[in-house]
Amino acid sequence: MNPSEKMIRTLKAYPLAVLSVLVFLICSAAILLRAGAVADLSVHEADLNLRIRTIDQNVRNANNLDKDFEEIKRLVDQIEARLFKRDQRAVNINFFYALENRLNVRILNISQMPNEDSLYAKGGARELKLHSTITYNISLNGNFEDVLLFLYDLQRVDPLIRVVDFQIAKDNAQEADEEYLDARLRLIVLAKK
Repeated sequence: MNPSEKMIRTLKAYPLAVLSVLVFLICSAAILLRAGAVADLSVHEADLNLRIRTIDQNVRNANNLDKDFEEIKRLVDQIEARLFKRDQRAVNINFFYALENRLNVRILNISQMPNEDSLYAKGGARELKLHSTITYNISLNGNFEDVLLFLYDLQRVDPLIRVVDFQIAKDNAQEADEEYLDARLRLIVLAKK
């Protein structure tokens, strides 16, 4: 009997084994051909799972969104009410003179600069998109405590004011018991665009 007939007879005797070997070979070939796709599909699955978690988190965060929106709108309106208007020079300057009346300082000079501060202007390092700034140079005179109170009041008043530069020197012109100081301030006030 020749070897090929012997092999055919053995294959006929064990058909389940032959079929199992064929299925194993086909599956092995499929796995080898699809191995690159498995890695890509695993990455894609991880991305989709991350998106699902993000969507679930967004759904949880969306609770009471209308109430949060109303609160933000109220805060924006509150900020808008605190802004200076560039074209109301007299009103803006009178704001500082009102501080002078409450405190024991004397404002010698107030000047509103024509352009906004370059730091906050378009193209500046801290460019403001929704608002602009107005720069003021103020010279005032008073004793040390009163000058500090003036600075403190600038910090806590309604308009959003930032003291950028502060210089102080002894006032030699005053001949009183208390030492008076000359102070020069450079202020930046948040204003409407």
